[in-house]
Amino acid sequence: MIDVGILDRSAAAPLHEQLAHGIRAAVLAGRVRGGDPLPSSRALAADLGLARGTVVSAYEILAGEGYLVTRPGGGTAVAEVARAAVVSTAVATVSPDPVVPVPLVDLRPGRPGTTGVVEAAWRSAWRRASALDVNADIGDVLGDPALRRAIAGHLGRTRGLDVAPEDVIVTAGTSDAMLLTLLALAPRGPVLRVGIENPGYPRVRRVVSRLGAHAVPIPVRSGTGLDLDAVEQQDDLDAVIITPHHHYPLGSRLDAAARSRLLSWAARTATVVIEDDYDSEFPHGRVPLPPLHLVDPAGVVLIGSFSKVLSPALRCGWIVATGAVRARIAAAREDLDPPVASIPQRALALYVAEGALARHTARRRRDYRHRRRLLLDAFRGVGGLALTATDGGLHAVVLLDDTGPGAEAEVVAALAAEGIVVAPLSGYAVPGAAADLPAGIVFGYAAPSTPALMDAVDRIIAIAGALVGRGPRSASSAVPLDPDTV
Repeated sequence: MIDVGILDRSAAAPLHEQLAHGIRAAVLAGRVRGGDPLPSSRALAADLGLARGTVVSAYEILAGEGYLVTRPGGGTAVAEVARAAVVSTAVATVSPDPVVPVPLVDLRPGRPGTTGVVEAAWRSAWRRASALDVNADIGDVLGDPALRRAIAGHLGRTRGLDVAPEDVIVTAGTSDAMLLTLLALAPRGPVLRVGIENPGYPRVRRVVSRLGAHAVPIPVRSGTGLDLDAVEQQDDLDAVIITPHHHYPLGSRLDAAARSRLLSWAARTATVVIEDDYDSEFPHGRVPLPPLHLVDPAGVVLIGSFSKVLSPALRCGWIVATGAVRARIAAAREDLDPPVASIPQRALALYVAEGALARHTARRRRDYRHRRRLLLDAFRGVGGLALTATDGGLHAVVLLDDTGPGAEAEVVAALAAEGIVVAPLSGYAVPGAAADLPAGIVFGYAAPSTPALMDAVDRIIAIAGALVGRGPRSASSAVPLDPDTV
């Protein structure tokens, strides 16, 4: 039996988290090594006097962190990579080898953890979908009816939306949904005018630019969120694209009063609101608010995808729209043809409808919340560095106090030299538009294993902390960097 320490049934921490902590400590201390088998969940539960579900939850946490690996029919074992990380750290303190290439820890934001996606339910859904007869022609250009029903049900369970499957349009992710919606809108002037968040997701402004539309930057303030005074000064926008649940990258959200004010302005000016469902699946530490689409289905187009829950490589998302806007989007989709193949749509329909997506999301949510707690603990009490944007999603922002514009480039470059890839906060600002942004870096915490993540966080704190307090740097030392490619 593995030594997992003392489990305190009277403690505030749940038993599955205590158990995960004990096993994690055993791995890091070297009491169990890479490749060592662990007891089955049933056997360990019997040894410890726990419910089997408690052990299963602990194993799922550790598998998501990269400490354990579960093989179908082969039981659960300690991952080689987890033990290797401990060994390599110990060896490096004794005899560092300058010839060994710097390992890459990719902390670019927006990349989810994909551990546990490919499991029995996933394989079963794809196997059954690929076994169906191939159609001689495209069926419904708006998407496979079964997938549209599954998405409608999913949004009803998770967002509280009463969505008709007929109002769901399948897309190849969020960018395709955004492009299709903008293509469907009729400009009131010579060119489509679209409000975009500044700072915001860089791809939004690139999509708007590719379309030949005019992007109108709307300020988002650090700490206060979308500048509604600036919004209300606009009276000729055809559309505005926003992330109301968890702004990317600053992490703010629109509260109930702000949402009501925004929708009143949109109705008064006949502006279509394009609501990006970004990060709705992963709220941390606060109660989620209902989508804007729930309040104004006719005026708000909801777009989303499976990218953060499963993988961006899947290239599948949705649009939810009603009324005249829905009819225009449907017409545009018919002109362009559907971008998602039928077999992935069938497989996802099965995966979602049978509850596998909900179970996978719950596992990911537990993992991400655990990682968030580790980050908060790591930055607690660190002078000059403020960890923000952690109330949802898969990324965090580190603000650098008392530094000039060149600090971001220095930190990003120094981390890159050690094989750690992050993005500068300034890279999210709209070029040529004023943005009141502090110096900072943005990093994702979902994709790497937990040991690799926390090693990288230690280096971030050391390198960024060394720069804080040195005084402002010259703006000429800053290098413009694109957060999508850093």
